[in-house]
Amino acid sequence: MGFDAVIGNPPYVRQESITKQKKYFETQYTVYQGTADLYAYFIEKGISLLRPKGILSYIVANKWMRANYGKPLRKHLLMKQIDGIIDFGDLPVFKTATTDPCIIRISNEKPVRVLYSVDVDALDFSSLDNYVVVNRYPFDPKTLTDDGWSLGDHATEKLLSKLRGISYPVEEYVKGRIYRRDCNWKQ
Repeated sequence: MGFDAVIGNPPYVRQESITKQKKYFETQYTVYQGTADLYAYFIEKGISLLRPKGILSYIVANKWMRANYGKPLRKHLLMKQIDGIIDFGDLPVFKTATTDPCIIRISNEKPVRVLYSVDVDALDFSSLDNYVVVNRYPFDPKTLTDDGWSLGDHATEKLLSKLRGISYPVEEYVKGRIYRRDCNWKQ
């Protein structure tokens, strides 16, 4: 039972706007994180509606790949076959909304295959399908962790791995004392 495909563009609703629903999300979703945007729950729900080998494809903000709130979602997705991710970075895909979108495609099966990633650097193509075929690169899903995803090609991942081996994150260097200050630059 289930759907062969679930396709959509979940609403872009920031976590500050769903405070009344958080208790429900916490008890009903494994991807719950107190600061997660609404689309995280749409992804989990969409996958749960698929039949075995069914396919989900959503266009959502790409922040879940790196943000702390995306950790439970990344962990959840690592149990599925991620077929591909098209990352638009900060390109203005939607004229009336400021988002950093990506298109993710997931099969409802165990992860076994290489996935494909595409970094879109301009919106002046005539066909997204053709752009993807020409610009996609294989990506080893074994390099993904629930700590954060970097979707570089093989050479980029090799360099990042080398850098990780000879250095350590800023957070370790400052012993976790990272502070943020909002500045009013318009004075």
